[in-house]
Amino acid sequence: MLYLITDTHLGHQNMLKSCGRPTRFTNLILDNCRKMVRSNDTLIHLGDVAWNEEELMRFMKLPGHKVLVRGNHDKKSTPYYMEAGFDLVVDSMTMTLQGIRILFSHAPQYGHTADINIHGHQHDLHYEDVFHRYWPLALEHMGYKPLPLDDKTVGILQSWVKRGRNPSKKEIYALHQGYLSTASTRDYIGNTKANMPKPLCIWADDGTEHLIGNDDVACFHYHTGCIFLAMQRNTFAQQLGEQTYTAVQLPWEGERFAQPYRIIEQQAETVRSENSPFASDMVLCWFRVAPI
Repeated sequence: MLYLITDTHLGHQNMLKSCGRPTRFTNLILDNCRKMVRSNDTLIHLGDVAWNEEELMRFMKLPGHKVLVRGNHDKKSTPYYMEAGFDLVVDSMTMTLQGIRILFSHAPQYGHTADINIHGHQHDLHYEDVFHRYWPLALEHMGYKPLPLDDKTVGILQSWVKRGRNPSKKEIYALHQGYLSTASTRDYIGNTKANMPKPLCIWADDGTEHLIGNDDVACFHYHTGCIFLAMQRNTFAQQLGEQTYTAVQLPWEGERFAQPYRIIEQQAETVRSENSPFASDMVLCWFRVAPI
């Protein structure tokens, strides 16, 4: 049996404040792993294992084979983790199960070419690139337990791939991540606040410039090929609206992108049926962009 786990951060006390974890979360995670994973099972850890060597060694004593997909906090060398007991240490890896190519990574790999990217890192269930498929895992939503990657689970992933779109929050909850039962704002827009050194400049196809600054948005994310904004509906209508845009100047020098594209808008009314935390005047916008 294959199991997945991510962002255990064993011994990292900041998790109590930043992620609302219970006081004894380290022992809870280790106990759950010990109960579920057998000696002939394989546990794929999607990164950020432990905060110190003592807690890492406690994890390595658990039953089962272990694969580490390195996270940003796994800063030791590959030989170090191999000598600690991992059977494999990688930055990312691709596996084909039931005919679908699954990319395993710590952080989401925006613009990936696999059928679906399974990742952790965010401690929430949001995704910013709506043009590719993702299955974000959050240990807090998983009840601090390993998640089985069995035939039933892979079959559901296969159905998402065949359907050709990302799963809804409701579907993500239903697939082993219903521990917290409801979504937070962070599960929709992430944990990054708007912080742009200067306004985002967007040119409409009629040549009109639209300047979007920190005061206009609740959240701003940028990754290669994709811009995500969360903003109030009246601001959206005044600043952007339903039209085609031809170029974007990001709020850093020398980064301009040009390609005809439209805003992909996810109406707040649509996500409220999934216990969305958004008020009716919130709009989520995605742009696909490509470098010139």
